[in-house]
Amino acid sequence: VKTVPLNLFLDDTSGNTTKKWNKFESCVMSLAAMPFKEQCKVENMFFVCTSNKLLIMEMLPELVKDLGALEKGVEMFDVEYGKPVLVVGVVHFLMADNPMHTAVACSLGAKARLPCRKC
Repeated sequence: VKTVPLNLFLDDTSGNTTKKWNKFESCVMSLAAMPFKEQCKVENMFFVCTSNKLLIMEMLPELVKDLGALEKGVEMFDVEYGKPVLVVGVVHFLMADNPMHTAVACSLGAKARLPCRKC
């Protein structure tokens, strides 16, 4: 059994100076067990999903299903051992900017009648 901790990065990206046009919601994954300097390299970041039509909250149910299956374990072939092994992937950390964390947590933030950072 191989356990692989994963970091997910969620963000709304755009090629424009304002995010009003051509806005994409994206999810990228990296391996949490790697040193941070290695995690930040392009070749160690794994694209998960993106959309300019769906919000991240609309993409999360399918993503959670896939991550749930990975948490239960997926059989994969290990070249080093020359036989199949069970790989278990666990989400270690969810990285995002403040607006994206607010969206994922379903928080109203400053718009709430009784804003509270604890709930």
